[in-house]
Amino acid sequence: MIMKETLNKIKISVAQISCILGDVDKNLIKHREYIEQAIGQKSNLVVFPELSLSGYSLKDAVYEVALADSDPKLDMFREFSRKISIVVGLVELGEGYQFYNSTFFFENGELVAKHRKVYLPTYALFEEGRYFSPGTRFRSFSSKLGEMGMLICEDMWHPTSGVILAQDGASVLLVSTAGISRGIDESEHPENVRTWESLNKSLAISTTSFILFANRVGVEDGLTFWGGSELIDPQGNRVAKAPYFKEAMLNTEIDPLLLKHARMSTTLISDENITLVIDELNRINQKRKEY
Repeated sequence: MIMKETLNKIKISVAQISCILGDVDKNLIKHREYIEQAIGQKSNLVVFPELSLSGYSLKDAVYEVALADSDPKLDMFREFSRKISIVVGLVELGEGYQFYNSTFFFENGELVAKHRKVYLPTYALFEEGRYFSPGTRFRSFSSKLGEMGMLICEDMWHPTSGVILAQDGASVLLVSTAGISRGIDESEHPENVRTWESLNKSLAISTTSFILFANRVGVEDGLTFWGGSELIDPQGNRVAKAPYFKEAMLNTEIDPLLLKHARMSTTLISDENITLVIDELNRINQKRKEY
């Protein structure tokens, strides 16, 4: 789908912010400031990082900061979304009192879509599986800006996640992350930055989609978040880049003509043999069950 059959450029702001760990009220104030900035820039969409309302290293505080989707604290986003579409990250309190690492998409005064992080890293310094329940689906959704999909951090490291969204109709993948710095390479950047940026580029090419990568900054409990938010076009070219390690508002735009050109010249999405993929994955799944 080509952006609701319109070729108007979409102005986007990425709020590359530092969050205050465990303090939703203070984080709401910062969100308001950045949303107002984005509206002042006449942006159509503002995107915040993973867990932007709560901070990342929550541990047992997950229970204190969780918000149901009907919580009055989220009314601010509903109201602002009459002027600008908004993606925000939070701890979601589910219907059965489960806790999810989620992103919400607000538009026209409503919660239009949500994504619950599917792949919860629980290895090395990561403990998400101890505190969150995993999401169970990847679904594209329709907005007035076009067909989109959302991923959260570790979801991005599983190529099938983005492929499913693209096959489901998404042409813009919104990736909210809390990317932690690890090691230093010869360019004096964290070693994992190069890997992340390669993932963004490869997923853009393999799905012929725009990748909007919204990463946070700041320090929590000895963890440093590296920023470097960016927009990658469907041919793998970098459209815009935010600085590393600094709070910033990245203002950029999506040109649907690039998407149209990419999907006409490279037919990866339409050529995918979904039946074969399903059959082979079912075969592999059956083998795993037999072990």
